[in-house]
Amino acid sequence: MFFKMAHRRWMEPDTQPTVPLQQWTVSESGLDPDLIDNTVPIIFGSAGFHFDRTNASLGLDVFGSAFFMLSRYEEAVNMQRDQHDRFPAHASLAFREHLLRRPIIDEYVEILWAAIKLLWPQITRRVHRYQTIVSCDVDQPYHPAAKSFRRMARATLGSAVRNRPLTEMFKPARNYLNSRRGDFQHDPYYFTVDWMMDRNEDAGNVVTFNFLPEVTDPAFDDTCAITDPAVIAMLKRIHARRHEIGLHPGYHTYQSIEKTLHGLNKLQEVLRCAGVEQSITGGRNHFLRWSTKTPAVWDATGLRYDSTLSYADHIGFRCGTCREYSMYDLHRRQPLRIKQRPLICMDCSIIVYMGYGLTEKTLSEIGTLKSATKKFHGNFTLLWHNSSLEGERARDLYCEIIK
Repeated sequence: MFFKMAHRRWMEPDTQPTVPLQQWTVSESGLDPDLIDNTVPIIFGSAGFHFDRTNASLGLDVFGSAFFMLSRYEEAVNMQRDQHDRFPAHASLAFREHLLRRPIIDEYVEILWAAIKLLWPQITRRVHRYQTIVSCDVDQPYHPAAKSFRRMARATLGSAVRNRPLTEMFKPARNYLNSRRGDFQHDPYYFTVDWMMDRNEDAGNVVTFNFLPEVTDPAFDDTCAITDPAVIAMLKRIHARRHEIGLHPGYHTYQSIEKTLHGLNKLQEVLRCAGVEQSITGGRNHFLRWSTKTPAVWDATGLRYDSTLSYADHIGFRCGTCREYSMYDLHRRQPLRIKQRPLICMDCSIIVYMGYGLTEKTLSEIGTLKSATKKFHGNFTLLWHNSSLEGERARDLYCEIIK
């Protein structure tokens, strides 16, 4: 079992699961849990369940497997990283064993519960309720072409090169001139935030809008100042409509308590000066940058939750669950107060990285994940950027997903 094996060889390569994983057809052992598939892969432990009315034995190591997936133990052992120092999906056990479409740890819990019910038929447990949790990382409150003359000129030239109609070609220039007067009515990013609130209110959802409080790297934190009057007005509207404001700390913060706290304090100060009386309870790291040192960083901020854990290059159940859970510091080997709210789907992951675009296949893949989440009464956590909603097709797709 995992804990026995890892006790003396903590975070050593040979404490990872042996692949390919053993497969177990659960129904053949006399259990009948409601699973994604009756055949489940065994991360740790063995196949089989034995029951003789007074005693039961389950070979599956539910607790060791859960710890392995939830703590992201494999990411402390496997050093593969992409250009942004992120653990890539293709390096993960879940990807290699085709588990990203199923919350395998939630399935393990159902197997354990089915075994417990055989021993104690009268026992009950708390009922969870399915919920759609929608968020938006406002990396660009308004279009970059509105930020400077140089960017406006470049956007206009780009439209000309792509042979767009004159009405389209001069939109960046018109938007730039209007923004100088504080008019963002026709900015493709700015009032999209209001459109998102409209659509989610229709669907009964509260949206968390995460804001970059400061620039830690101009190449990657390419945003306008959080103190920009247009951004202040946006923050006020979000608060007035009873949606949430969250933290989206910059590119170089994910392993720094000092930098993360500095950004949090700045965002809170901006809200205070704007008269927005709302507590920041959580958020998500920019670029989905995360390491096994990040939970301790977020824990030190006093925030309640982080929602960074999804693969940038693939949607699905990175942590093997669709439930919020408490994090663990693998390096100090101690539990933390900070909760992880695992992210299941990000727009650019499926549209760009996976290459599905704004197609029915995208809707189908997301629908598969939503169905799995509903089966286990979990939280379908969705991230969609306000900058990803240009065009009627993108907006129609978003409305289908959030409803």
